[in-house]
Amino acid sequence: MISKRFQNDNKRLLKLNSLQMSMVDQINTKIGIKRYEFEDISCAICSSVSFESLAEKDRYGLYYPVKICNQCGLVQANPRMTNSAYEEFYENEYRSLYVGIDKPSKEFFYGQYRKGKKVYQFLKKHNILPVGERPFVFEIGCGAGGILHFFREQGYATKGIDLGSEYLGYGINEYGLDLSRGSLKNITLDTNPDLIIYSHVFEHILDLNVELSRIKGLCGPRTIVYIEAPGLKNIHSKYKMDTLLYLQNAHTYHFSLQTLCNILGKNGFALIGGNEYIRSAFKLQDSPKAAATKSDFRSAMFYLAVVERLNKYHFGKLVLLRNFVRSIIDRFE
Repeated sequence: MISKRFQNDNKRLLKLNSLQMSMVDQINTKIGIKRYEFEDISCAICSSVSFESLAEKDRYGLYYPVKICNQCGLVQANPRMTNSAYEEFYENEYRSLYVGIDKPSKEFFYGQYRKGKKVYQFLKKHNILPVGERPFVFEIGCGAGGILHFFREQGYATKGIDLGSEYLGYGINEYGLDLSRGSLKNITLDTNPDLIIYSHVFEHILDLNVELSRIKGLCGPRTIVYIEAPGLKNIHSKYKMDTLLYLQNAHTYHFSLQTLCNILGKNGFALIGGNEYIRSAFKLQDSPKAAATKSDFRSAMFYLAVVERLNKYHFGKLVLLRNFVRSIIDRFE
């Protein structure tokens, strides 16, 4: 384990509002009566069953066992909630717990909108923005659709899917977006997307290999797959130098850029550009074949140990100040 403060003691790191507290109690009750069941898994990258424990709880104090694969270094929830448990969690507790409000709002929507601008800027920086007459952008896990709204304003055709009915309804009713409830297993598209977006969604997927196989079925020769996720090796910058603040129970995987490249490479996708934030873009290779896996175990363990030591000496406060100033600047860019 990273340190004793990651033990399952029900102590939360965050200050929660009354709605969030009720969600924590509700989730704990469902875990206690085994309505939310857990299952052991093998590593999605290398199929190993040899793991080292990192944590037993998340930032909300919820039971959340997190382990690292001793062979390839992929960090993952294990055991994790079953598919049926996660589906109920996303429909009933996820947004209320994470956002702290029980209904979508304009503020939430335009938070997504600003993310859309950053996705656009990343792709433009790497010269991989889709071009042509109304390129088609398809977002998986779109929430209320704010990211797609930004792309639509730039002249793109857009469509999104998600599991949260109320947030989808907000984007449909307030902004006229083309959004549907569902996942890749039950969606059919009339044409190949020019851009597929996973913004803080890929880390929620239960079966990465099945998901990537379905993505392959959607990809045309020019399709770009954009994946943004909380970077395991970005904790020092984004999460106040605190790994516990980074951990949250809905995330089934925690990627470094290397482990993300490992799972995409295994499925025939090549990295075009990316960083440890994580913002990344991939493209299906002309002759898809599994790429060699490079272990990230030692690097990840060293990074987590250093971050925990620095957290002990309150280096995170300096990072918090820097990030606050950066967030203010970003709003006026």
